[in-house]
This record gives sequence, structure tokens and C-alpha cells, in this order.
Amino acid sequence: MNVLALTASAALLQLPGPLDSTLGTVFLALVGFLVVLFVGRIVLSIAWRLALIAAFAAGVFLLVTTYLV
Repeated sequence: MNVLALTASAALLQLPGPLDSTLGTVFLALVGFLVVLFVGRIVLSIAWRLALIAAFAAGVFLLVTTYLV
């Protein structure tokens, strides 16, 4: 590798990134918060469906054991 290219790549790696500032940190925190909200929304929709199915099954079981047994 060329010495100039090696020096240039090392200099580029030492520059601060766009997320190194306070605003970048706030942006990164907001993106992380949005990811948590999105995943939580999916998990909660699945949990609601499971809770509704469980309530329906318990109601059917209650009716069957009350009136048919």
C-alpha cells in the first residue's frame, strides 16, 4: 500500500464522526427510542391477540364445564 494512502486513511479514521457531537448523540438516542417503540408495538399486538384468544378459550371452557357437565 502506498505510504500516502496509508497516512490519508489513518488521518480519516482520526476525524470525529457525525455522531460525535451532542446533536449526533441526541439523534442516535431518538433512533434507538424509535426502534424500541416499533419492536414494542409489534410485541404488544401479538400479546393482545394471545390475551384475546386465551380469554375466549377460558370463556368457552367455562360454558362447556358449566352447562354440559
